[in-house]
Amino acid sequence: MNAGKEYRSITLEADAHHLMTDVWTSAGVVLGVGAVALTGWVRLDPGIALIVAANILRIGWQLLGRSVRGLMDATLPSAERDAIKRVLNRYESQGIQYHALRTRQAGTRAFISLHVLVPRDWTVQRGHDLLEQLERDIRSAVPGAQLFTHLEPQGDPAALEDIGLDRKDRAAGSENS
Repeated sequence: MNAGKEYRSITLEADAHHLMTDVWTSAGVVLGVGAVALTGWVRLDPGIALIVAANILRIGWQLLGRSVRGLMDATLPSAERDAIKRVLNRYESQGIQYHALRTRQAGTRAFISLHVLVPRDWTVQRGHDLLEQLERDIRSAVPGAQLFTHLEPQGDPAALEDIGLDRKDRAAGSENS
């Protein structure tokens, strides 16, 4: 189960759940037969069996939902989005701005895209160095993430032309900045 979560593998998690349902089913059978033998109350066995079956159905439903969501691109979980924003906020305190932050989870892969605005008098090399460091910091916060950054100069009207996309994304309920 832990490996499935660590590697974001629904297959490993489903296999772990399958093994656990086998454990609960076996425990339910032993408990049901034992309870009937001790009490003589025959209805305990099917009652316990129904509880075990309901648990199996619940876990199956959850896995099915997660599998379908895994097929559909979705934003990263809020904890990871918050970690990205904490990294970006450290850079904002240095006068660096960002917008058009978009995250997406596709299977086991995490994708992050954003535009980074730097002072317009910076050299390309300085901007590039900043993006390399920023990307390293974000990958530390979200291991294995694929990053797509776009460097823009502060104060350039063209750099803000896509800012309307941010408003549309927020209005649609997306977690973009």
